[in-house]
Amino acid sequence: MQIYDSRLCGHSRQVILICRRGETFITDFISAIPAITIRTTHNDPELDQKLAWFLQQPGCVWQTTPSGHESLRPVLNITRRGVFLYEGEDNLHFHPNMALLRLMNILKGESDRYLQATGLKPGDSLLDLTLGLGGDALVGAWAVGARGRVIGVELSPVISALVKDGLQVLAAATLPQAGNPAKKEAWEALARAAGRIEVIWADHYTYLCRQPSDSVDVIFFDPMFRSTREKSASIKPLHSWSDHRSLRREVIQEARRVARRSLVLKERKGSSEFSRLGFRIMPGGRYSQVDYGLISV
Repeated sequence: MQIYDSRLCGHSRQVILICRRGETFITDFISAIPAITIRTTHNDPELDQKLAWFLQQPGCVWQTTPSGHESLRPVLNITRRGVFLYEGEDNLHFHPNMALLRLMNILKGESDRYLQATGLKPGDSLLDLTLGLGGDALVGAWAVGARGRVIGVELSPVISALVKDGLQVLAAATLPQAGNPAKKEAWEALARAAGRIEVIWADHYTYLCRQPSDSVDVIFFDPMFRSTREKSASIKPLHSWSDHRSLRREVIQEARRVARRSLVLKERKGSSEFSRLGFRIMPGGRYSQVDYGLISV
């Protein structure tokens, strides 16, 4: 058995810089992440190449065992169908299905509250500081088009690696057969959008402090809910690997400096975070469980 700690493989400078700025949370966060067993499910050169790529991703601590041997949880399985992170009964993997459905509706002319809130248009730049699995970033990347730019910042090194790999596969993959022309069009648009997203593993406050003033058009926040419903099978695995901190006021202050046009916050309906952080709740979404808040700069 071998242990790979990519925090010590050429990435220590970033951690030192963060500590010097007083942002030690990222080191505390990754130190609490258990070593993850990583393995391929078949003797396949492409899978071996992907395993080598994951071993180089910063912030993750991987434990390798021969394929087929019993291993400790959690485990990352690299398969011919995709990459899956298992912990107990939970399974986390990159899946653009919700973004696909949203894009199908958008292409049919239906409104999308995220696009209404962000006001994204071709050529814009978007900074998503709570990337998660990248669903909103994909829709945003479609909206800004080929001349636009999308950066997704994610604190969890495991989620960052999964999403970066998933976006690369989506951008380069042979798309699934779709008898529905609308679905085929949405898949193609989603694949093009995936290639426009740059994924960065970082603490969002530290990242903001390093950016020039007035350097992006829109900054988006969708913090992980502090609690999640047991029945939410899609959110529960993501929740266990995510950053659960509330947004700090100094983060919003830095975001106002960096943004040229607006800050957008997505939170649960009725959340006190909107008023605490100075966001104006946007109208709409009467039957939705979430609201969007706006700060114009």
